[in-house]
This record gives sequence, C-alpha cells and structure tokens, in this order.
Amino acid sequence: MTKMKMFNQSLCVLIALLLSYCNGAVDIEKYLKVCARNSPDVNDCLVDAVQYGISVMAAGIKDLGVPPVDPYVQKELRLEYKNNQVKVKMDNRDIIVAGLKASTVRDARLRADEDSFHLEVDMYTPAVNLSGKYEGGGSYNALNITARGTYHTEMTDLVYTWKLDGKPETINNDVYIRIKSFYMRPDVSNMNVQLTNDAPESKELTALGVRLVNENWKILYRELLPFAMHNWNKIGTKVANKIFLKVPYNQLFPNN
Repeated sequence: MTKMKMFNQSLCVLIALLLSYCNGAVDIEKYLKVCARNSPDVNDCLVDAVQYGISVMAAGIKDLGVPPVDPYVQKELRLEYKNNQVKVKMDNRDIIVAGLKASTVRDARLRADEDSFHLEVDMYTPAVNLSGKYEGGGSYNALNITARGTYHTEMTDLVYTWKLDGKPETINNDVYIRIKSFYMRPDVSNMNVQLTNDAPESKELTALGVRLVNENWKILYRELLPFAMHNWNKIGTKVANKIFLKVPYNQLFPNN
C-alpha cells in the first residue's frame, strides 16, 4: 500500500511538472527585448525591441505558436465590393505577403497601467509584395465579367503606425494583456497590380481593367482600404495575442 501511495504521489508530481512545462512561462527574453513599462526610456527601448522582434518573428516563434510573419501566408480571403453600379466578388486563396522584415521602426509610444494598455509604433517599409490566386466576378451596369487566375501587387514606401489596444486579464492567477484591436492605415507612394486571367472570354476586359487600375491606383487603394484594415485588424490581433496571452504582463513589460 505504501509503495502504491508513493507511486501515486510520484505520478502526481510528474503530471504537475508536465503541465507546468506545457503551460508554464516561456523565456521571452530568448526572443524579444523586454522593456520596463514605467521606465522614462521605455519608448526608446521599444523602438529597439520591436525592430529586433520583427527580425525574430519573420521566421515565427514555435514556442509561442507565432506563425512566420514574413512572408505571411493567409489561406483565403473573400472580398465583396459595391459602389453605385460597380459590384465585385472575389475569392482569394494562397495569399502571400512579403516585405515586413525590411521595415524600419521610427518611433514608439506606450501607455500602460493596471487597467489598460495602448501601444503605438511608427513604421516605414520600403516595399510590400502581395500575391495569390483568385476567382470571382464583377459587373458594371449591364456588363458582367468572370475571371480566375493569379495576381501580384507591389506597394512601395509605406508609412504607417501600428496601434494596439488591450486590457489586463487574469488567467490562472497570472495577469496577461488581451489585445482587443490592431489598427494600421498605410500611406503608399506607389502601387502596381499584375493579373492573369485563365477565362478566355474576359481576358481583354481584365487587361483593360488592370491598365485602368494602375492608372488610377490611388482611387482604388482608398476605396479598398477599409476592407484591408478590417482584415489587418483580425490578423494583427490574432498574432499579437499569441505573445500577449502566453507571457504574463509583468514579464513582457515589468513594473519597475
């Protein structure tokens, strides 16, 4: 009976250790620079921390379940656009976004306390390339077009600010930050779109459409920006919480 009791106790200890390992603290300083949230130099520290973090996160952080962010792969995205007589529906697949790791962090600002968390990071990215497969259709008045193929979009000289808002949340007696929203609205100096179309009946029309898009890209960019921002909010919030909900608040941003 004593041996059985000792066995049970040992088994309980082993299970506890395994659970501790699976759910326990990750040594975040292996991957990211830590900045004290009340330090007078916290903003300067964050510039260096985010710059280094981008290079680390480009390949992903397996211990935290963070996927690679450069290139970032999105399996699918549905776009529906309506404006007066213009209607477009497009299903995008195998989307690849590349260019983030060449970014420069220009400034950072943190407001963090026991009740709220707000971080802003000013960024510059020389170029972003977006490619994928598409299938969809559009109409203008009585004119209807269907198309399918691949696309490639290049944007250059992106200037933007990341804005992350969150709230402290207690999980298993530790306080974490749950990011609630991620905001990004890039200004772009130029955009170029290339499109293939495997539907022979609409090739000429899509070629004309691509030419018009590239000649008037600023109008298109402005029109599609709300859709892109909605998608970035979902992606940015999800990726940020891979870190913020895995590492306690006082480890990510010590209160000293």
